Amino acid sequence: MTKATPLAIATLALFTPRVRSLSTSTFFFTAEKVASLREGLPSDHIHFNAAGASPPHASVTERIISHMNLENSIGAYAAESRVAEETSKIYTSLGRLLSCPPSSLHLHDSSTTSFNHGIYSVPLPSPTSRLLSASSSEYASNAISMIKHSKANSCLPPLFIPNTSSGSINLERIHSEILDPKHNIEAIVLTHAPTNGGCVNDAISLGNLISSLPSHVKKPIYLLDACQTVGQVPLSVEDIKCDVLAGTSRKWLRGPRGVGFLYAREGVFDEGFGGDLKGYEWIGNDVRVREREYEREYEYWEGSVCNKLGFGKALDLVLEIGVENVEERVRHLSELTRLRITNEVGLRCMDLKGSEVMSGICSFDVCEMGSAKYVVEEMAKRGISVSTSGRTSTLMDAEERDLPDFMVRFSPHYFNQEEEVGSVIDALKSIEKEK
Repeated sequence: MTKATPLAIATLALFTPRVRSLSTSTFFFTAEKVASLREGLPSDHIHFNAAGASPPHASVTERIISHMNLENSIGAYAAESRVAEETSKIYTSLGRLLSCPPSSLHLHDSSTTSFNHGIYSVPLPSPTSRLLSASSSEYASNAISMIKHSKANSCLPPLFIPNTSSGSINLERIHSEILDPKHNIEAIVLTHAPTNGGCVNDAISLGNLISSLPSHVKKPIYLLDACQTVGQVPLSVEDIKCDVLAGTSRKWLRGPRGVGFLYAREGVFDEGFGGDLKGYEWIGNDVRVREREYEREYEYWEGSVCNKLGFGKALDLVLEIGVENVEERVRHLSELTRLRITNEVGLRCMDLKGSEVMSGICSFDVCEMGSAKYVVEEMAKRGISVSTSGRTSTLMDAEERDLPDFMVRFSPHYFNQEEEVGSVIDALKSIEKEK
């Protein structure tokens, strides 16, 4: 590995694992409540990979299977027509979660599809047009789409803004770039919680910065990737002031894989990317948005109704629990995980401390124990699911902080128990003994 950069040194000096005291909301998760929320989970397996894909609650799985059986019985189209009212309520529930009107929401097969609908809908009308990424921790898929969209429109390449030395987003630099006459910042992208790094970026301050720009300055479109925060951190598009938000079902919401969603503020785009006959009509040599209550112009005709209904059940569950309660529980368990792995196993925590709000993603350098792949495989043999995170997932952050090629990522959820953190520690110690 190369010599550590100043940012890497500052980050390691700043990060001190700690465990906050339990708040009133944490006591929502009594032993009885946790047991009910673990319904459907195997008793002989510990899932510490919520940042990858959480196991769904039994009610989610049962709803998916039930509709699949109905499709098998009467056919998929007939089955879909029977659940039209239930399907429409999914948008209402998601609107409650994000504090936005149901008409501004669109479902897709993944958060990447949803994000791409947003980024590819951003007009780049001139050679000096430019997209801006507000964080060093930009996710690779987002960066790829930003670069491709810029190349296709023959404009300036995306601008990736380095974080401050503490790992927080550099609002002063972002403000300066918006005002710089050498380019026109058409849109700003922020990954709310990086796939590794442990922090939650300050999305509200960025929204306030953009909304407070003087009237003579063109306000960039604000796109928020909430893939790793929706379901574990309270989100309100009204408070954040974002124009576009993309998220997923399979992580902290405990929904099925194969569902993503897009929030697009009404009127944010003159014409959206993609689309088919679900949202548009073919009129001669032209198309027009379908005239009905909710156009869903960013959706496609084809999609898994089974997965959407499972997603609806997952939304109902998180709304019943309360995201504030989830946040407190996840934060407590993740801080306990960071503290115990650091102190008892001796692994180096690679999380940033760039904000007061930390995510449930705990990233560790395991090179002294073996390769990240090896550790993940050995943990699996011991009945514990964790995952790896590589440099290429957050390339700019990896280069700035001189991150290892791969880290092991531990991400507990509200259904995990403190005793399971101890089991994770025991498993890591046994792997270390066997190396």
